Amino acid sequence: MRLSFRAIGFVRRRGCRPLPRRCGSISFRVSTSHRRRRRNFERGTTLVETLVAVSILTAVTAGFYALLESSNRIAKQETMLVEAQQGARTGMFELSRVVRQARAGQLFYGNAVLPLANNSPGGTSIADLAGELHYVRKGTDVLGVRGVLLGDRYSLTAGDVTCGSLPCSADRPMTVTIRSTARNGIPNFPSGGAPALASRTRAFYFAVVYGTLQNITISNTAFLVPLYYVGLVDTTGSWYSQTTDTFTFTMDPHDSGARLRNAVNGTVRELVQSPYSCGPVDEVLFFVDEGTSDATAVAADTHPSLAEAIFDPSTGRYDVQPLTEEVEDFQVAYGVDGADGSAHDRGVSPVRVDTSAVNRDEWVGNVAGEVEAGLTFSATEPHFIDAFLDHTVSPSVPDLFSRAVPALRSIWLSLVVKGRDPEIRYDGPGARGIKILDSTAISFSSPTKTDRPYRRREMNLAVSLRNYQ
Repeated sequence: MRLSFRAIGFVRRRGCRPLPRRCGSISFRVSTSHRRRRRNFERGTTLVETLVAVSILTAVTAGFYALLESSNRIAKQETMLVEAQQGARTGMFELSRVVRQARAGQLFYGNAVLPLANNSPGGTSIADLAGELHYVRKGTDVLGVRGVLLGDRYSLTAGDVTCGSLPCSADRPMTVTIRSTARNGIPNFPSGGAPALASRTRAFYFAVVYGTLQNITISNTAFLVPLYYVGLVDTTGSWYSQTTDTFTFTMDPHDSGARLRNAVNGTVRELVQSPYSCGPVDEVLFFVDEGTSDATAVAADTHPSLAEAIFDPSTGRYDVQPLTEEVEDFQVAYGVDGADGSAHDRGVSPVRVDTSAVNRDEWVGNVAGEVEAGLTFSATEPHFIDAFLDHTVSPSVPDLFSRAVPALRSIWLSLVVKGRDPEIRYDGPGARGIKILDSTAISFSSPTKTDRPYRRREMNLAVSLRNYQ
């Protein structure tokens, strides 16, 4: 490398003699090895700098992933919470919609609502149309509801029901004619069309209701109840005939299954004179479906669902459809007027609840032992619940009859819905289970089950029975 005096600060002043030419510059030599070391020193980073940078990057990355994981976990928790809430609402909506219509079609008070199982013992099942068994979760309830629930009611007048000969009895087929507009002016279906039941492809029960009353004896007490009869309609082949304004078919009241839906069993008088309404009778069960295998002794989460089962008379099985997933418990209490020994006032207060002992309020089923002791089925067929009738309205004179008054007024429906997956860190309300009414169902968070916490939601609804007023 060569440097000049000017470059290193030597400047010739005015008046000074110039240096000899040979002394006008100074040469310096820098070794090649020193120059290489200097360049290596200036390039790259030191080990300490690298470690600091890596540490900072690792901390930032870890924080980012922790934030992302926390965000995903919260989103999942919120999603499961919303699903549980929505599931509870959906299940309760369908339950209340059907239960509220119980006894539609003027059926008997005593067997339109049936407590088929209270705290199911486990191992019981319901067969679907394919013959597959659906097991009821142990400790949950099974509710049965009858009435014109899923179809339409139609108006009838004199002459619309014939039996071929008189007297009309349960041993003779009945021919029913539904007119597009009944003779009393009530429309049933559009002229030139057909009623909705024309689309049915499986056999069904059909009820014809009359404008008179029949007597029935319950616990040595005589009551008057609406006169009706249920028959089986076979949809094989061309099961109906039709004109522009009429729809005609035959039902068999002698069918053994149809007889079980009646208030009494035997000959019915004056059926032809005064029919005024009719409709297809459905029997619907609600239960917690734990799957096609008995999971009573299984510790794992079986992901049960609330199911609706519609009876099919042609097979004796049920059309089972899930309503709400992840239902852990389903309980029912029955609002019976005067169940606590109070005077009958034809109503049940939904907010008056006392679970300190048996029969301290008018809800039967919110304390252990109440349903088994108070809601027993009759020994003879058609089976009914004696306690669902008000015996205080019976006349004191044995030869007189009083019109039956229902004691059953409301139904208390209670559901517990859980999240699909457990949440290890969650320890909030319901994390280890929710006890409803007189339930004996074991929570999936129990040590004998998964022993893991779940998010749960409880929903309760008191349904007033519009056809029991």
